[in-house]
Amino acid sequence: MSFAFSEHEKQRVALASMIGIHLDPIGYTDMAVTIVWAVLIFMQFLAVAYSLHHRRYRPIQNAQPLLMAMLPVASIAWLIGDIVANDIVHPSQQWMRNCIVLVVWLRTTCGQSLVVSSLLLRCISLWFRYRLHRRFTPLISSVFAVLLMAAATIPSIIITLLPTSKTVTFVATIDACIINPQFKTAATLLTWLMFAFLLAAFCMLFMGTKCAHNEHVGVALAWLILGLATGFNTYVMYVKPMYPASLVLRLCLVSANQGSVLAAWWAVMGRAVYNCRFRYHVHLVEWRLASKAAQSAGT
Repeated sequence: MSFAFSEHEKQRVALASMIGIHLDPIGYTDMAVTIVWAVLIFMQFLAVAYSLHHRRYRPIQNAQPLLMAMLPVASIAWLIGDIVANDIVHPSQQWMRNCIVLVVWLRTTCGQSLVVSSLLLRCISLWFRYRLHRRFTPLISSVFAVLLMAAATIPSIIITLLPTSKTVTFVATIDACIINPQFKTAATLLTWLMFAFLLAAFCMLFMGTKCAHNEHVGVALAWLILGLATGFNTYVMYVKPMYPASLVLRLCLVSANQGSVLAAWWAVMGRAVYNCRFRYHVHLVEWRLASKAAQSAGT
């Protein structure tokens, strides 16, 4: 994988210029940002491993570390899809020229949809605990997980079966994925309808519900962070539809996506992990007192 300004890259820039596109060549800045995010994701997995190792610590157990571990897993798929589809690395392998795999499956289904589904499961589990006063058992969790997986996978399968000219196609001249305008509009509309539904569901689930440890605050912050990143994606896609040609925009977009996923994990897990590391026994006492107070208020 070369980041040097090779003859192939010079030809690519020249061909893009001939069709009226100013193309910033793939270079060492792209490589540096890719390495930075790879290192940050690795460090994130260390934090995930720490949370799973201490999963019996009640505050961490309450934050559902195994479920939240899906976020950094999704960030890997999202990063791979982003760096190839956004023209940060050269598509040296055949699968890297398959824009359906990159945009629909890696970025959307295995990336964004997995993140959203994990957070939605977190919301539902809190609703079961504090509103219905029932355990969110593995069986119930599996049923909801299968439903959410189907909701994300079925549209992706349908899109895969459509002609690429109607969805997203690879243009060999500039080594880039080009999205059909009608498909982009439909995908953007569905994305924001999904966020509107999630906002309505969040308000409905937690309206008048008191969480013993304010868990809903972390989830709400995670939704806000992801919503801002999605808004930035929408803005760039419509204001600068050829954003992969711009070095600044493609790197900002990748950074916004990856940063939002990592920040969402810390929004939900950060307090429990921090207190486990630095205030283990003190926080455990505080947590038990808050739980008892909530139970007393409930009765």
